[in-house]
Amino acid sequence: MSNLPPFLKKGDLILVISPSGAVDKDLVQKGIELLENAGFMVEVAPNTFNTHFKFGATHEQRLSDLQFALDHKEANAIYCTRGGFGITHILDELDWTQFKQNPKWIIGFSDITAFLHAAYLNGFCSLHTSVLQGLPKLSGDYQSKIIESLSGNFSGLKAKSSFNKLGTAKGQLLGGNLSLLVHQIGTQTELDYTGKILFIEEVAEPLYHIDRMLLQLKRAGKLKDLAGLVVGQFSNLTEDKSIYGQSVEEIILAHCEEYGFPIGFDFPFGHAKDNMALVHGAEVNLVVENNKAELKYLL
Repeated sequence: MSNLPPFLKKGDLILVISPSGAVDKDLVQKGIELLENAGFMVEVAPNTFNTHFKFGATHEQRLSDLQFALDHKEANAIYCTRGGFGITHILDELDWTQFKQNPKWIIGFSDITAFLHAAYLNGFCSLHTSVLQGLPKLSGDYQSKIIESLSGNFSGLKAKSSFNKLGTAKGQLLGGNLSLLVHQIGTQTELDYTGKILFIEEVAEPLYHIDRMLLQLKRAGKLKDLAGLVVGQFSNLTEDKSIYGQSVEEIILAHCEEYGFPIGFDFPFGHAKDNMALVHGAEVNLVVENNKAELKYLL
């Protein structure tokens, strides 16, 4: 397993940054209030509420904030305000030297997937879960579960689906947003999934995009040596089976048909109302049965 940064306790400092898209300031402020009400201190990086067209500040400003956050000696977590697009413009220029001396939980998902991969390649687990401006939109139950996860309280995940491919697996949990996984191929943040349990989710894509991206993973050799596959929410799709001829589940099963690893569908994470925290880089056990599946942490 990758190294776990120290879990948070009340009074610990969380840094808030906007390394990708421009943010909704009101939602971010509500997210900050949720963190403060849970007993954490919050510091906002200098350019968090800037905008530069679609981006949360210029590339140079976002890089400056990101490096500031990595280097911070008192902070215990870096909470990204939103995804969108932009992290990959600046990711390769980061210096992780100070971070390794003072590791922190990096928190976010969607475009932040690439940042989680960079943390993994530098030896550390991170938290794949709602970005800060998405936190106020979740139910109180999910807000509580995400905030509790910052302190190391993980319950594992359960799911129900009739599409499951049965089996058990053990390995490191890696993955994130499907588009971002594909876009890491051939870059400095490409990961080796051999023997790993891959997790995927996606939002607002037509089914042919899903098909094309999974095919790209397959052609790149990213699926053949998996220990297991965990499928989250594929939400707000812009095409349905009546148009494309296959559902998301059927597309995934078709691309993985020749492989023997288990596949569990419909887990509660992604761009939907159900978005549990996943510890990226942690050792997990996956059990997939006829109509149900469970992911347990081996922390």
